[in-house]
Amino acid sequence: MTLGQQAPNLDHGLFERLFKTEIVALDNYRSRLFGLFSEEIVRAWGRNERAPYREIGRPTLWAGSSFATLDFTLARHADGQLFVAEQKAELAWAGYSQLRLVNAAQIARHRGKRAFDWFLETATEPDRYVVKVEGRPVKVAGAILVWGATTGQGQEEAKSAFGFADVLALEAMLDDLRRWNDDAWRRRVEELRAWTNGLFDALFEESTRDERVVSDG
Repeated sequence: MTLGQQAPNLDHGLFERLFKTEIVALDNYRSRLFGLFSEEIVRAWGRNERAPYREIGRPTLWAGSSFATLDFTLARHADGQLFVAEQKAELAWAGYSQLRLVNAAQIARHRGKRAFDWFLETATEPDRYVVKVEGRPVKVAGAILVWGATTGQGQEEAKSAFGFADVLALEAMLDDLRRWNDDAWRRRVEELRAWTNGLFDALFEESTRDERVVSDG
């Protein structure tokens, strides 16, 4: 199994436990919160020397004066080839139908937006657009899809239908980072937790301020 990919027989896992509970409001809240930092997972994973790809920045695709910016540029360690990458992690949306990739139809529903359409075209026609990273032209060899969680069948269907060089999963990347004892990612999670807890601690203190004043008086 390639790092960053889901085990072929994994149909339920961490993301179901986190984002598909019996409480819809909780799932929606967690999904929105997760969306604030989910792209950082790919970047943290891509900075670890054990990952098969290195993340080097956001790519912008150009056609004349028109452009579209995607999420990542991934450099494959094995041969140095570059790939544009786009992430989709709509975990609780549409009754959880997009949480885990099981077939190519889930991807097709994203068609109709310039950035995603150009991303799909680059998968099979890597020279169709001028690609720049931090203003510097680069040559790409194709495209890689990043999904929230996947199945082996979903990954294979996606590659067959759209020509992706690879299909990666955030859920699997988190497992990689755990197994690698990635200190940088652990520190970042601790920081995000402190920020979030600090906000709600402050809100709670403010909401009970009058009660505390009466009690102290």
